Order: sequence, then structure tokens, then C-alpha cells
Amino acid sequence: MDRLAAAAEPFDMLGAEYERAFGRLPEQLAAVEWLAARLPQGARVLDIGSGTGRPVAEALVGAGFRVTGIDVSATMVALARDRVPGGRFERQDVRDFRAPDGSFEAVCAFFPLLRMSRAEQRAVLERIAAWVTPGGLFVSATVPGDIEDHPMVWMGMQMSVTSFPAERYLKEIERTGLNILRSTRSVFSPDSELAEPEDHLFCYARRPGGPAVPEHVLLGPYPLPEEYRGPHGLSGQAWAAFEPYFDREDIPAVVDALDGNERVLDVGGGTGAGVRAIAARLGHCTTVEPHATRRETIRTQLPGIEVHSGRAEALPLPDDSFDAVVATWVLHYTEDPDAAVSEMLRVLDLSHPAAKVVLIQGAPDNEMVRLLNTHCTAIAGEQPDHQGYLLTRAARLLAEAGLDDISFRRVGARLALDGPTPQDSAGAAAGLLADFWHTGHPRNPDMREALGAELAPAFASGPHTVQDDAVLLIARAGRTATRP
Repeated sequence: MDRLAAAAEPFDMLGAEYERAFGRLPEQLAAVEWLAARLPQGARVLDIGSGTGRPVAEALVGAGFRVTGIDVSATMVALARDRVPGGRFERQDVRDFRAPDGSFEAVCAFFPLLRMSRAEQRAVLERIAAWVTPGGLFVSATVPGDIEDHPMVWMGMQMSVTSFPAERYLKEIERTGLNILRSTRSVFSPDSELAEPEDHLFCYARRPGGPAVPEHVLLGPYPLPEEYRGPHGLSGQAWAAFEPYFDREDIPAVVDALDGNERVLDVGGGTGAGVRAIAARLGHCTTVEPHATRRETIRTQLPGIEVHSGRAEALPLPDDSFDAVVATWVLHYTEDPDAAVSEMLRVLDLSHPAAKVVLIQGAPDNEMVRLLNTHCTAIAGEQPDHQGYLLTRAARLLAEAGLDDISFRRVGARLALDGPTPQDSAGAAAGLLADFWHTGHPRNPDMREALGAELAPAFASGPHTVQDDAVLLIARAGRTATRP
């Protein structure tokens, strides 16, 4: 039996049974989400050991990436082609696969090396590192162990496997020139009576070089503006009127991102919604807010919260004071967004293992921003707003400081009205939106009229909501984090 047939035999026999046993591996699903949050739009991804195409190739194709899957098993390739028609699948042994250097923005290798010798595993890892484009990503998983040609029964079949101990496996990846961003260990119990619980090691790595921030789909629309349009104005009165109708999922997402953090700064506390949620999780929070009325609101409603007067561009706090800094919907109100991000970095303790900056800005298809650009900033004769531009600039500064594990994820938010009729809701929404950035503007009535004309028919045929989806940026400290 030749090498390809020998490697394929157990998987040809298992077929879809392998998917039933291993198709819902939580760490594997999390790894796919990790990739989708970091890869540029339309990225080329190689899935080594693609199996039935589920869940990895299916999820990556669904996210808009161009996926090539290779597998030793003809049965698995046939199943993958049927299940994931948007992918390209080939019967190939990775030891024989050839691709030019830099062919893929990402490579996945979930458990395909275990039936190779250690010398073969080293050689494959070296070639994978070359296939990844500079700045690209490699996500892998193995069953760690100090074993060579070890006989065992797996899924009812006799076979031999070879592996490295966990730390040695990570060193083998680093030896290829890839930088490991993080690794995780877990135990997984397959959904099959034929398999026993397995110890799994997942590794997340990046090839050095490439752009600091790829053209992620959530940073668009592209092309980006060449310069900052300048800050918007937001009166406390306008926000107070808007907030009761703001149905938001961004705050729970921010709080969840603070896992492992203890000293958190919220920049631009507003009326305290985010501060309240952070304090509820951690027991305390510090905030900096420029507006006296909002500071007083926070102090009155949230006793025990440390409240400071100041702007994002000049935080009145010492260096290295916090292990996480949060800014939700803040950058477009700053005179100098770059200075604001630099200040966040200054007060962040980069030596903390969970150090991170968490930002929220609007999604590229944010309906509220579109309405404001179309019917308010245009009438006012101003440059349109571009939220992705702000996130891109912020991400570049964060990456330069060593917070180079940067992810982008959509979170839901909406303006939800409850007027007795669609016309009432449309009128109320038009008023809230016109006042949002242009309270007191001499052409505010024209803005209301234009907004109402578009919203009335939309509300008549659908829910009385305006989509205000956001992008959650999380920048974590890498192994070489340094002060900018």
C-alpha cells in the first residue's frame, strides 16, 4: 500500500462518522472565529486535512474567504465537495503538496500531522511557514505527547501515531520563523463510543511582516479617506434624548472582552452605561469624562466609581495605570484620534499578561451613519463620517506598540422607536438623528424633514428601528509589546 493510501485508509472507512464525532469541537470553532476576526476580506485559506469540510471550510467560505482544502482521503474530499460547494477540495498528502511562497493569508492544520514521523512534521511545518504570506496566520492543533510511532486504537482502528510534547511542538513552530501569538490546552470528549477523551493543544501564530492592519471587511468601505474629517459635536441633551431608545449589544461584548483584567479605564464615560456594566463585573472602574453634567450623573448614580475630568487626548492619569482601556463610540468626538489612542497606550500597563485596548466604532454598513451622512452632514456642508478610517488608524498605532493580536467583530445595536404609528416613529427618529450631531444647527429643520421623508416609508413596511451596528476592536499585547 502506498503512502497516500495508507494515510487515507482510516478516514476512508470513517467517512461522515468522523464529522459526527469531532464536528463540534469548541476550540476548533473558536479558532475559526479567531481567523475570521483577523483576516482581510477575500483572504486565501489553506485547510490541511479538510475532512468533510465541516466545520472549518464551511465556516470560512461562509465568511467570504477563498478556501482550498486538501485531504488524503478520497471519501472525505467527495463529502467536502458536496457539503461546501464554495470551497475547492483536492485529494493531496500535505507532504507532497506544492504551492508558491506566500500563497495563503492563512493556513489551518487541525490534527493532520499525527501519523507522520517527527522529521516529516518538521518539514511540513517549515513549508507551511513559507506558504503563509507575510503578516498571515497559522492555526494548528495537535494531540501533544512524547511519543514516536506509538501503537494505539483510535475510533476502533489500530494505528500508530507520533507527536511532540506541548512545549517542544511550540518550539518547532517558532523554529520555522513564525511568531506564536498564543496557545491553549483543553480536553475534548468526542461524540462517539469509539473514541476516548483527548488532550488538545491549539496554537495561533503569525508570519512576520506584511501590513500592520489588513483590509478587514469590517474596516470598510474602501478606499479609506486620506485624512480625518474632524470631530462631531454631541450635546449632552441630544445623547440623553437618544439613549433611552438605544438598544445595544456592544456593552456586554466589551465586558466579556475584559476577561483577565482588574484595573479598567473607560474613556468617555458618557452617562455611565458602560462604566456601570464594567463595575458590575469587576466591582470597580475608572472613567474620564470631559462634560461636567455627565461626570455628575456618573458620580450621583454610581457611587464608588472613580471619575476624572479630562479629554481622551490628554488623560489625567499616570503611566501604566491600567491593564485594560475601553473607549466606546469616542474617537469621532476627539480633535486628534491618534493622540487619544497614544494616551490610551501611555496609561496601559503593557507588562500585564492580559493587557488590551477595546474600542467600539460603527460598522461599515451602519444605517444610522449613512442617514446622518446623507441627510445631515451633507446639508451642513461637512465631510462625511467614516468609522472604519478611525479604527484603521487606531489599529495601526496599537500594532506598532506591540498590541499586534488585533481582532474585529460585529456587535449589534439599533435605535428602536415605539410610536403609536409608523409616521410618529419616523418623526421621532428624524428628530433624534438630526439633533445627534447637529443640535442647534440653522439647517436642523431641513435635516429633520429629509430624514423623515426617508424613514416614513421604511417604518411603514418594517420595524421602527434604525440599525446602528458596531465593530468591536480588541488589541491584545503580544510577546514583544513595547512602549511606542
